[in-house]
Amino acid sequence: MKSLFPNMDALIVFEAAARLSSFSQAAKELNVTAPAVSQQIKGLEQALKVQLFKRGHRSVELTPSGKEFKNSVSAALQHLSNAASIISDHSNFKKIKIVADTSIAEFWLMSRLESLKHEFPNLSFQIFISDKKEDLLKSDFHFAILHGLGKWQGLHSKLLFKEEVFPVCSPKYLNRCKNLVDFSKLVDSELLDLEYENWNWMNWTIWLTEKKLPSVKLNRKITSNNYAFLINAAKNNLGIALAWRHLHENDLASGSLIAPFPESVISANGYHLAWPFNASKNNLLDNILDWLITEVNFPSKT
Repeated sequence: MKSLFPNMDALIVFEAAARLSSFSQAAKELNVTAPAVSQQIKGLEQALKVQLFKRGHRSVELTPSGKEFKNSVSAALQHLSNAASIISDHSNFKKIKIVADTSIAEFWLMSRLESLKHEFPNLSFQIFISDKKEDLLKSDFHFAILHGLGKWQGLHSKLLFKEEVFPVCSPKYLNRCKNLVDFSKLVDSELLDLEYENWNWMNWTIWLTEKKLPSVKLNRKITSNNYAFLINAAKNNLGIALAWRHLHENDLASGSLIAPFPESVISANGYHLAWPFNASKNNLLDNILDWLITEVNFPSKT
């Protein structure tokens, strides 16, 4: 590269001269002298060992090789210009990284992102999602929305909402299952159950034990390690799932899900907003923190 282009400025000079078909016009555009442009072009031709311009008394014209080279140089300089603009924009355009598990990201955060963008129009947001807490905690982030007891090394945390879990199903499923009028018959229903690697996520065995109902021979019709899949299965009339309150205000309001019983279980866990101890004091981050906490008290608008 260095042997072909001993002076990278020559490419900029060549592009201007080729585009304008004039050494003097290129000099004027680049705020240099016409002899300086001519010297740069001559040096480039010597390095490439090819003539790029036919020179007349008062005009210049690209040779066939010059035309071919112009197309490549123009494209390359445009790419460089675009890259420089993107980097420059990013230096002035703050990016906020939020990490969360799949459930809170899909059912709570997603419906609030439009409002978050509207509230902070000069920011961009990077959302990192993983159901492995160790992946969330080891990533660099401004805010994390974490499920648990609220105690993580190196992090401040504030409770967003307690874990309250209750049965849900679709209206169509409820209509065809007449035995659901009796809460004690719940154990005989088609249950959609969560298989989760983290011990502190609630499944039907834990929930029924808390409600003092037998859980030895459950009719676990469908099991999955994905909470969102089970909620969608419930919406598709496949059985009864356990739902986390605050994640499904819209589903309950629209009627796509209903709670056939008033019973619920509240555990010691919850969803917490967390941020690093070493986060620098920043009014912008404080404003985002306050906004996220305030959103807990209001249902999303979508």
